[in-house]
Amino acid sequence: MRTDIPQPRSATDLGCSWRSSLKPLRCTRLRNRPSKRRESLCPQAAGRGRRRALIQSDGQEHLGSALTSYGKRPFPGPSGNTGLPLKILPLGGLGEIGMNCMLVGVYDRFILIDAGLLFPDFDDHGMEKILPDTSFLSQWKDKIEAVVITHGHEDHIGAIPWVLPALDPNTPVYASGFVLELLENRLKQYSLWDSSRFVKFNVRERIDVGPFELEPIRVTHSIPDCCGLILRSDHGTIVHTGDWKIDEDPMDGLSFDREALEQVGKEGVTLLMSDSTNVLSPGRTTSESVVQKSIAEKVLSWDNKGRIIATMFASNLHRIGSIKAAADAAGRRICFLGMSLTSYLEAAQRSGYAPFDPRELIHPSDLMDINPNEVLVMTTGSQGEPYAALNMASRQASNNLKINQNDLIMYSAKMIPGNEKRVMKMMNRLSKQGPEIAMGRGELLHTSGHGYREELEEVIKLVQPQHFLPVHGESVFLQAHAEVAKELGIQRTMVIHDGDMVGVKHLMRKRTVSVGSMGSMKMLGQVNMIRFYNDGNKGTGTNHEMGLYERGILATEGVIVAAIDVYRPPRLSEMINKGIESGEIESGLRSRVRLTTRGIWTDKGRLVKELCKVAQATVAKCPVDSSLMAVEKAVHTRVRSASRKFNGRNSEVLVIAHEHDPRAGDALAAINQRLAKNRDGTTPGPVTPRYSTQRKKAQVKSNTRNPRTPATAAGKSIDEEGEGGQVLISDDVSTGSIETVESPEKEKKKVVRKRRTKTTSTAKKSEEGELAGSDGEGVKKKKSVAKKVTRKRVTKKTAAAAEKSGDEEAGKNLPSAAQLGDLVPVPEEILERRRRANPRENPADNPGADLDYG
Repeated sequence: MRTDIPQPRSATDLGCSWRSSLKPLRCTRLRNRPSKRRESLCPQAAGRGRRRALIQSDGQEHLGSALTSYGKRPFPGPSGNTGLPLKILPLGGLGEIGMNCMLVGVYDRFILIDAGLLFPDFDDHGMEKILPDTSFLSQWKDKIEAVVITHGHEDHIGAIPWVLPALDPNTPVYASGFVLELLENRLKQYSLWDSSRFVKFNVRERIDVGPFELEPIRVTHSIPDCCGLILRSDHGTIVHTGDWKIDEDPMDGLSFDREALEQVGKEGVTLLMSDSTNVLSPGRTTSESVVQKSIAEKVLSWDNKGRIIATMFASNLHRIGSIKAAADAAGRRICFLGMSLTSYLEAAQRSGYAPFDPRELIHPSDLMDINPNEVLVMTTGSQGEPYAALNMASRQASNNLKINQNDLIMYSAKMIPGNEKRVMKMMNRLSKQGPEIAMGRGELLHTSGHGYREELEEVIKLVQPQHFLPVHGESVFLQAHAEVAKELGIQRTMVIHDGDMVGVKHLMRKRTVSVGSMGSMKMLGQVNMIRFYNDGNKGTGTNHEMGLYERGILATEGVIVAAIDVYRPPRLSEMINKGIESGEIESGLRSRVRLTTRGIWTDKGRLVKELCKVAQATVAKCPVDSSLMAVEKAVHTRVRSASRKFNGRNSEVLVIAHEHDPRAGDALAAINQRLAKNRDGTTPGPVTPRYSTQRKKAQVKSNTRNPRTPATAAGKSIDEEGEGGQVLISDDVSTGSIETVESPEKEKKKVVRKRRTKTTSTAKKSEEGELAGSDGEGVKKKKSVAKKVTRKRVTKKTAAAAEKSGDEEAGKNLPSAAQLGDLVPVPEEILERRRRANPRENPADNPGADLDYG
């Protein structure tokens, strides 16, 4: 950390003053008092005392997958000290307004200029921030030697909590005093603040930053302490303007530094990068002092008519100072509604840029007790943010701000593209409550912070660069700005976008155009930049990880959810064996479907009934050996097609299939395992599942006991979930009844009893071996085994006879031969040993033989 950087100049040296034709207000350049540095002076702070930072992360949990490596992406351009020396690689800001982040370097040594975010569009459902490619920065952090911040707007510092963890912990961050105050407040919320890492710079002071000698220069903008950058190196000089306009009469007295640009132009500038935001606007921007006069006239005209409510960008401290001066002239006191207003004012107070003493503010709780003719309320919500104070008041949901018919609402801001609809809805709600509203260009209540075309031309003429690169703007703005440079004689221009690396070299003789001189600026490579999205909390990831496509489908097309209870037929192994022999496995699956919808027109439930029938018919056509995944895929395709045909919507369909009897899934897995072994060339054997899937038709007692799965007739609609959607529980119409199985306890006892049964050969071996120990004990065990074997033979014969003679009563009380066969497969070595002991026994003809493990 540098210790030789001098303190900021005093207010007298800077000639700082707030101009007002009504009541001049001096800029309060408060000295930093270390003992009271963190103490809040704003009444809005919690408890009217020390303001606590809202902790949003422990330093890691907000990152999500922002630092995840998405494959080894090569760094574009030639490596080492080869090729063009000066390199530019934008990660954001070229092709959109916002997310300004750019790598600028000499050969393989780079610095990062700004780390901003992009505000999401209306179709980025649920997202609040769009971040640059931090995974790329993390992969190549060894090339980045420093971070330089030009000013404190969110599109230049908003991504800092994600960018800093991607870099080396020792990488320094350079910024002005006001920006450092904003960064400190922000990074403490994410547990990332480390004072030793941050370095304060002053304008017109040269310091070594990475491969460059950095000189910040003063530019005017809509936020205090804004800088442009002059980057000098042995291979050429780069000028980066930052965000700027030329204000001839700035409110804080800090004028645009034309002298610095003229001086560096005489030295020779290799590359100029300039703000392109307002290139399509002819003329020059309106000075902030003109806006101040308009605000003062509007405030004074509302004398003794009621309360005044003003909304603006919280970062525009110049505008806040103008409104404060007008309020003083009208004898009104100021009240802030919105934490961002307080945050910026406190940061300005600590850095010495506060337009007035924060102690002069009144607390929001006192607002209702003050005469409306003596108060002026400054509030957030100029962009229609859902939870901003003005938007809450428009919905009559604010505790501190109630709109009256005698109020005057001054809209002193610009609608950011994409927010127009939201802002106009808010203003319409306010208008219905009866106040007078002042907004629009004719009122002169706002001016842009970005230079118009004549100002852009003036800067190009002052710098006279060899090469020109337009930055900060949409593609059409960049192209138009490049045409302006060409009209002024700068022929070596190029338009690039995020991920494009351009190389530049200094021309020794500026006025000489030799063969191949256009090769002094060319494209060196390209990298596919990944955008990361944050939901305003701890969720951060790519568009796929944050489910933006699914969010869009759910928001515009609706969702269908189907739960499929799959019933597999009895004697599953026999059906599959026959299907293998014949070459086609027959269908026979039955199902019970529960289906619900959200955000879809269902024609009073008709869509739900039709989709239920489609799902059941689709399951019925599936082969009996279909996996649950295959069932889900088939139902998904048919239901989605049927829904599209019904209402023309491409709704999201979610299908969840499960086995009615979980043992059927185990049986199918055992069958597939045996078939896989047979395909590998092993000895073919009978296909037998692990457990029996034979079911008996029984009463619907088990279903009626569970209130969550009521037994209903086929096609009956049950509205279980209110107005949000309909739910239909439907049984397979082909069966006419619901089948259940015996209780798991009985089935378990039956399987255990069968597993413990021994064959005659086992009994003989046991009799000759282990049971030959003691006479008494051996005789008892011998008799027990004999009884078990006899019971087993009788059971098999009786079950076979019952099946053959059609004795239903015997079939109910005794297990069938198929049931005895659909059990645990016998290892091949045991079968082979049994064949040697009894050559006449064929396992394929005697399924009961598979019970013996030997």
